[in-house]
Amino acid sequence: MPKTFDRAPELPKVRRRIGRDTTEVMITFLALLGTAGIVAVLLRLSVFDISSQEEYDQTKYFLMASTVVLWLVVVRLELTAKRKAEQLYDTQMKEYEIMRTKWLEIASKKLERDAQNSMNPNVMIPPKPVSNQMVEIKSEPEVVTGSDEEN
Repeated sequence: MPKTFDRAPELPKVRRRIGRDTTEVMITFLALLGTAGIVAVLLRLSVFDISSQEEYDQTKYFLMASTVVLWLVVVRLELTAKRKAEQLYDTQMKEYEIMRTKWLEIASKKLERDAQNSMNPNVMIPPKPVSNQMVEIKSEPEVVTGSDEEN
């Protein structure tokens, strides 16, 4: 919250989601890697050295299951980030309402004070007397040093 109320508070911005963290990036990368692995196994590319049909099926089903789990985790993390962004916006909006109310109160008091001052132009604040005192400035004597060529 700002420490001064010299201008109106800014309305918070709605964000779709908060930023990605390292966990989300890594899980998304693993899910993409698993999807590429499934495509490689289904196309029977020579990336995997699979000799028997049983080994092929085990690899295929393991990659499919792990990829589905990873994509479900990616979706869950996305929904969690979206929910956190909504909560953050709600909190910021409540703070904005409080700050706006306080700013309006301060602005209305300032307008009332300015209006009272404009109605009473004869009321002046007397100037403060300034004491005139002599101030002595002390200066230190300058030390003259020769250049390297003279030594």
